[in-house]
Amino acid sequence: MLSDQMAVLLLAVILDFAFGEPPSFAHPVVWFGKLIGFFDSKWNRRGLPDVIAGAFFTFIVIAFALLLSQSPSLLPQPFDFLVSTYLLFSCISIRSMVDHAKATISNGVDAKKVQMIVSRDTSKLSRHQLCSAVIESVAENFVDGVLAPLLYFAIFGLPGAVVYRAINVCDAMVGYRTPEYEKFGKFAARIDDAANFIPARLSVLLFALLNPRALKAYRHSVKLNGHAMVAMAYTLRVTLEKPGSYIIKAGRLPSERDVERSISVFWMVSCLAVLFSAVLIVLKSF
Repeated sequence: MLSDQMAVLLLAVILDFAFGEPPSFAHPVVWFGKLIGFFDSKWNRRGLPDVIAGAFFTFIVIAFALLLSQSPSLLPQPFDFLVSTYLLFSCISIRSMVDHAKATISNGVDAKKVQMIVSRDTSKLSRHQLCSAVIESVAENFVDGVLAPLLYFAIFGLPGAVVYRAINVCDAMVGYRTPEYEKFGKFAARIDDAANFIPARLSVLLFALLNPRALKAYRHSVKLNGHAMVAMAYTLRVTLEKPGSYIIKAGRLPSERDVERSISVFWMVSCLAVLFSAVLIVLKSF
């Protein structure tokens, strides 16, 4: 029902704003990571081709996510509503991203704290490159942790959000272009690309409501679904760089002040994403 889905959306967002993340032991997204990590650790890279094994294990995680998303339907009211809310709450990541980003600049920009939210080696990065890494992470998390799960929730209900997050976690765990994971993580990476294709491009429109220059992200993106990073760069008018990979020249070199500004932008576009999802839920009812 419209009222139930809207109530789940709003309460889940309120929980996220208030608490950030569920505890790890009770966090479904953490469970997805542990499951694909278990398969990865036990796979001996022999027997089945890596690409087939990786696809099979990813399917298992997705199937588990789908079953988990159906669990509220087995419960009586109001427990079905409460579990649905908790599952959606676990799928979005607004407050926790803000907390992580703020921690990186609590006493100047800290390379070790930046390392906790990015995959690149931060030990040799300059101050500006460290600030860039944080801003890029904030922008990417807007798609992965906010817009995409809310969009899929609005369209497909709870299974959409939960399955999306399972796909996203599988990609984060094994979807690397390294000799070890190039084939094993190929399926997870490709299905994640597909799942993010529309949300990444839609994110530009939300950034453009804050600064029309963000629309330049449609003309050039640093990678397949890197539109939010480009949109953030033009919104802030700063240059973002991942050494050896890409550079987005949209203004001056970033500082800690720009990290703070990126957090403010993240809050605003996240609120717009919640509003957009609510509108989609209403439209879907007609």
